[in-house]
Amino acid sequence: MNVPTIPERLEAAIIFLRGEDDGRAWLGTLPAQLSRYAEQWGLDLESIADNGAMSCCAYCTEVDTGRAAVLKIPVDLEAGNTETQMIDRWAVGNAAPSVLRRDADTGVFLMTRIIPGTVAWPGGDPAESTSFATLLSRLNSPDLPEPPALKDIADVVQMRMGWARERFDDPRYAEAIQRIDGNRHLADAQAVLDKLLITTESRHVLHADLQAKNILQGQDLWYTIDPLGAVGDVNAEAALWVAIQDGPRTIDERLDDLATHPLLTPNRMRAWTYVLAVAEYRPYLPASGERILHFVDAMDCGIVDSIGWDCP
Repeated sequence: MNVPTIPERLEAAIIFLRGEDDGRAWLGTLPAQLSRYAEQWGLDLESIADNGAMSCCAYCTEVDTGRAAVLKIPVDLEAGNTETQMIDRWAVGNAAPSVLRRDADTGVFLMTRIIPGTVAWPGGDPAESTSFATLLSRLNSPDLPEPPALKDIADVVQMRMGWARERFDDPRYAEAIQRIDGNRHLADAQAVLDKLLITTESRHVLHADLQAKNILQGQDLWYTIDPLGAVGDVNAEAALWVAIQDGPRTIDERLDDLATHPLLTPNRMRAWTYVLAVAEYRPYLPASGERILHFVDAMDCGIVDSIGWDCP
């Protein structure tokens, strides 16, 4: 069995996130796992995606049918089983690939390949907001199957805030963080988050990581992959996509684009965007960072007055 070479970028990401020992141990098992499932499920392995971080996706073809597919080795059993259940659910609404095969004992699964399957990186086109809005509607279609047991969105966002605190404390970024008054914004973002969480009235099943890197371009529509899975305010779902972009379309313009979506509440979406923009500010990503800086610099009490936050 010919197993494709694991890309250096994927190796580096896995070692960075899992640690040297655990990362290299996990990577060491990959060739055998890929070979095993290729033989078991009749797959011709082609190449391995290099944009993963905690898992491995191999592009492949079903030998018997000629169908293009993706073999995924997840980070662990729980993640794989949650992801297959979420994808199964959204495939009913034509918002995700379809799961073709799964191993319930390992979480490994095979799914259809979205064609062309390029990442739907947004730029300056307002039509991209329309494509996202359509995807958001399909992810929340009525009569979808019941989801698996999921964590609360509070857990996911607090995790992001924790990562932000570590990043803001990193001496390498001290000058950039001071320039944006990062510690004040981090404290304000936490206060806004606390208020958003206690004032959430309607809770939806969320992807919880619906940023551009997890959205693929299909023939006519956008599709999503790699869900974390959570329940909570759907405005948080839209806010993450709005916050993590390179531009040139600004955060304010994207918020205006989505303001009339029937699932979204503009003031809550803006407040969530502030929280997530602060949490996702990365000085080493200048295009995204400058876009976020422009937005948070303009933040004032009026943006969150309507959710009852008392400005200091």
